[in-house]
Amino acid sequence: MSSFKRKMQRQIQKNNGTLLHKKVVARKMGCKSVEEYNRRMARREKNLKEMEDNKDGK
Repeated sequence: MSSFKRKMQRQIQKNNGTLLHKKVVARKMGCKSVEEYNRRMARREKNLKEMEDNKDGK
C-alpha cells in the first residue's frame, strides 16, 4: 500500500471515529507496551485459528 493511500485510509477512519491507536488500545487491555500488545494479538489470532481448525475436524 502506498503511503498516500495509507494516509487517506487513516484520514477516513479519523473522520468516521473508527481510528484506533495501538498505544491506547494496549493500555486499555492492560499491556505495558505496543510490542506486548502485538505479541498478545498474534497469539490470540493463532489460538482462534487453531480452535476453528479443531472445530472443523470434529
